Amino acid sequence: MSNHNFVKGECRHCAGHLEFPADATGETIACPHCGQTTELAATVLPNKINGSRRMWLAAAVLGLGLLGGLVAMFLQMKQAGSAASSQVKVVPAVVQSQSPVGERTNDFAIAAIRLEKMPGNSLVHVTAKIQNLSEHQRFGVKVEFELFDANGNPVGTATDYQPVLEPRGDWRCKALVMNSKAASAKFNSIHEDPQ
Repeated sequence: MSNHNFVKGECRHCAGHLEFPADATGETIACPHCGQTTELAATVLPNKINGSRRMWLAAAVLGLGLLGGLVAMFLQMKQAGSAASSQVKVVPAVVQSQSPVGERTNDFAIAAIRLEKMPGNSLVHVTAKIQNLSEHQRFGVKVEFELFDANGNPVGTATDYQPVLEPRGDWRCKALVMNSKAASAKFNSIHEDPQ
């Protein structure tokens, strides 16, 4: 029986799980999963953690949880107090190069693109209705919109992701706009993860 204290880690390339003696930390090996060279680094502490460390860790986690709860409660109270309207406010947006029926590409239909400001906060999203026109499920669907300022200059992009879209199914996408200068949005691309 070995007296080695084993620790767990993962390959830096494929994230495959590795278990090795603690004294081998820092050595470089060929990963048994992907064959790439990776450095052994413990991601899980050895199971010989003393009781006071565990208590301290539990207290820290509990304290962070309580602090997070208080912050969430404060934000919710602030949002409830400042919400003057329960309706979604539509930010004036000129949707460029869009026909009334929208766009069709890659067996998807994209329509009703607009910028929307959510009630009770300052977040703005590009929203759109996306339909899977095919007869099969679509996996890892990513849509991207180009953003423009009030003068029509490009100011970035906004993206949203849907893990699965059913055949002939609809998706109400909601892509977060990170640039406060965005005044309009235009469909840029849509694709699914290769299988």
